[in-house]
Amino acid sequence: MFFKQKLFAIIASSALILLIALLIKRRRLREEYALLWLITGIAILALVVGYPALVWISRLIGAVTPTTTLFLFALLFIILISISFSVRFSRLADQIQGIITELAFLRKELHDLKQGSKAGSDQDK
Repeated sequence: MFFKQKLFAIIASSALILLIALLIKRRRLREEYALLWLITGIAILALVVGYPALVWISRLIGAVTPTTTLFLFALLFIILISISFSVRFSRLADQIQGIITELAFLRKELHDLKQGSKAGSDQDK
């Protein structure tokens, strides 16, 4: 790996780790989501700093260059994050549908109660 590539990877992964820490501190990112991002930043930093391990993994998977391996892992991470968010969005959509149904029943019940009280007050007259 060329010096510029290594330097860029170190700076990018360090910036990612710092950004995640800052977002957690400002309560803009929940810890459950931050864990994946922190692991990714630390893994990239470890692979770049531990370059022989990156070369070994590259040979193991048949990648031409170690930078290709880094991009492959980045792509796999993005796929995993996308799947994770899809599962969470699906769960939230189901919860929203349940809330909408419950709200409709409550509105109907409230409407029926109002109609019942109007009917009762009309009979009193």
